[in-house]
Amino acid sequence: MRIAQVLIGSLVLFQSGSLYAESAKQCLKYWNEPVVQFELLKDTQCPHVWEDNFNPHGKKVVEKIGFNLKNNNWMSAGICSHIKYKKNNYYIYWADMKHNKTDLIMIFNDNAAFSYSREIDRTKISDSGYTDKDVLDVNLSCAKVGSDSDLISVLNSYILKETNIKNIYKYQIADWFK
Repeated sequence: MRIAQVLIGSLVLFQSGSLYAESAKQCLKYWNEPVVQFELLKDTQCPHVWEDNFNPHGKKVVEKIGFNLKNNNWMSAGICSHIKYKKNNYYIYWADMKHNKTDLIMIFNDNAAFSYSREIDRTKISDSGYTDKDVLDVNLSCAKVGSDSDLISVLNSYILKETNIKNIYKYQIADWFK
């Protein structure tokens, strides 16, 4: 009987681990995945993450990271970058929280989604605040849902080639623009 309880408890613990965001250490491992060559297509209109018709895998990723989809602080342009890699379509979506500038950088397709989230480490900001020239440390989190072995490499490649982000564990105002 005791063995059955331990087995059931272990199974519940193992399964619940998949409901939460990855560790920062794991996110940094993802960041080191190889860069790939992709085709950047025309940007496309896409729903906001808080809207009902947003990609279901994307919604799950956001929830795994710990965000509330109904939070009124979400901001997004509702535009996705469209990428083609190995004949597969990928969409990159950006959103941030207007009250603290925590951002969400997501890639998704019909089968899977992955996202990094960078929360500014406010313990390292001086009393005078920060400017758009400052490069700030972040508390990094990430999550993935579904299966697509190229998902993370495609997102990393896009970030490195199409933005001013050089380190996913750093933040600078508007660094998602080139």
